[in-house]
Amino acid sequence: MRFLHGLVCTAFLLAQHNSALADTTIDYSIGGGWSSNIFKDPTTLSTTFGEAKVALRGSLALEDSQLAYGLAASVQRVARYHFADQRTAGIELGYIRDIGDAIKLTLKGGIEHRRSGDIFLTLPGLLIGYRKADIAAAGSIGVTVTHHGGKSHLTASLSSLNRGKAHFTLAGLRPTQLEAGNRLYDLTAGHIRPLFGGEAGATLQYRTNHIDRGEQRAFGRFPAETLRGSLAYGRVFGKLTLLAEAGVVGVASPHLGKSVQRLRPFLKGEAGWQLLQDTLLKAKIGRDIQLADIDDPLGEDVRTIGLSLEKALTERLKLTLAYEQAYSDWLYYDYRTRTKTATATLSYTLAKGAALALEYSHLLRRESDKAADFEVDGLAARVVGSF
Repeated sequence: MRFLHGLVCTAFLLAQHNSALADTTIDYSIGGGWSSNIFKDPTTLSTTFGEAKVALRGSLALEDSQLAYGLAASVQRVARYHFADQRTAGIELGYIRDIGDAIKLTLKGGIEHRRSGDIFLTLPGLLIGYRKADIAAAGSIGVTVTHHGGKSHLTASLSSLNRGKAHFTLAGLRPTQLEAGNRLYDLTAGHIRPLFGGEAGATLQYRTNHIDRGEQRAFGRFPAETLRGSLAYGRVFGKLTLLAEAGVVGVASPHLGKSVQRLRPFLKGEAGWQLLQDTLLKAKIGRDIQLADIDDPLGEDVRTIGLSLEKALTERLKLTLAYEQAYSDWLYYDYRTRTKTATATLSYTLAKGAALALEYSHLLRRESDKAADFEVDGLAARVVGSF
């Protein structure tokens, strides 16, 4: 945990001793818990864990521009399976500049180093695990133009994930890469303007992912591209806030089967309702085709619904209940997954912006292959806060 300790010290010194960085905030979380299925798979191995997170974020105002920055690190120690310990460390930078009265330029970039582990093979009396290090990076450039009572925007972004070699816990197994890397390109254009007391917008988005040719067949991962057009509208009605976006998304790939539906609905909706002064109800719904962070070799049509309720029991005590359900239809294989997640969190506000949180979570996974089904129950306690 020395790298985490070093980041904490650096963040503290920057926040306390550099007056130019007065708008700096440090967020932290320290805790631990127990999981009935730490690897979230059919092996159902239970254990305890400890975790810590720290992040520094802030901004620096310059003439006609603003610089935003962030540093973050986390560590999770798994009691019985140390090869599954996780460590992350990353940095983000953002730059916003006003060009005249109507044009705004935005630049963003970041990189994160991730060390993690998982199970490679389980046999009666034998468990083989592995550790690996991945590097994730992202960058974007965007332009926003204010004209004729509305705003038009154009953003180009690139995100990449470079996979490291797996180092196995069984002596004699050579380090080997197990997954393909991925680079996702995104070009988004849109226009937003006031309408009927709210805001209406139109968006056109093109995305394509790149897989190195030498890794496609070796790891069973193939490129695809999507094109989406959608219309959105958002408005506040008293204590009710609504945002809805709907359209069509098309997917194309030379590796896509002829019987696969190319055009599918796109949907994104969010609602927040202040029932009482101390009670907030939120709902969300969505549907989109995902090309990155997926299990299918090509892409997944993911549909999600979610509900959450936040209730202040006393001035310091708050209860949060959340439920989410996600359906995923794979595009390369005729395969489906369904994931249900429920959490209950009780938080108590302490002094100086800190809070103690107790959380229970339950995850239920069902797949086309019944042998791959699993469940996870988890308990965690954390102290979170910022300064």
